[in-house]
Formats: sequence, C-alpha cells, structure tokens
Amino acid sequence: MTRHLKAIYEGGVFRPLEPVEIAEHQEVSLLVETPDEEQADAETDMPIWEYAAQLMRDIPEDVLNALPTDGASQHDHYLYGAPKRP
Repeated sequence: MTRHLKAIYEGGVFRPLEPVEIAEHQEVSLLVETPDEEQADAETDMPIWEYAAQLMRDIPEDVLNALPTDGASQHDHYLYGAPKRP
C-alpha cells in the first residue's frame, strides 16, 4: 500500500503529522521530498488553478464529494452558522 503523508524530522526520527495505521516495528520505505527554492519559485509562477489542483491531489474523493455545492452562495451559513439564504 502506498500513502502520502507529511512528517517532521526531529532528533533522528521521522514523526508523522497525522495518525498512521502501521504495526510497531514494521519496516517501511520513505521517499523524502523537501521544498527547495526552484520548487517554491515554480509554485509561485504556476496559474492559481494548477496550484489549487496540486493542493487538492491528496484529498480523498469521498471527502471531496461530501463538500457542499452551494459554498460560494451560502458562505455565511457555512462559515458563521447564519441561516441559508433563499
């Protein structure tokens, strides 16, 4: 199984930033990606829709499908709990 997760390197140990379901002492393979200046420059040069797609690539499809479709027109409802507008 392959899963993308973020971690912090502290004291010689990679510490995941979210819970993982891996057995104690199970061997895993890590691919370490660190942001570099070229990557950061490339991200600032890409169109916003490509950057948004890049940020969303790891969001599970069932989570995306559960998002409201009227978020723009009803933002006060979703952000502040206001009643939905007609």
